[in-house]
Amino acid sequence: MESSTTSIGINVAALPVTQVVPVFFFLVFFVWAVYTAVASYHWLRYSNNSTLALSAITAHFIISAWLAVYTVSGLVH
Repeated sequence: MESSTTSIGINVAALPVTQVVPVFFFLVFFVWAVYTAVASYHWLRYSNNSTLALSAITAHFIISAWLAVYTVSGLVH
C-alpha cells in the first residue's frame, strides 16, 4: 500500500490542486454558513436584547467577510 493512498483507495498525490482547492474552500464556506445560521438563530431566539444580537451578527458578517477577502487577496506575507 502506498503512503499517499487513503483508506478508501484515493491516491491523494494524483489529485490536481485545481480540483482540491475549490472543494476545500467550499467545505470551509459550508461550515461557516452552518455555524453562522445556528449562532444567528440562537442570538435572536434567546437574547433579551435584539439590538445587541443584531449588532453581534452584523459584526460577525463584517469580520468574516474581511477575513475571507484578506485571505484570498494574497496580501499575506
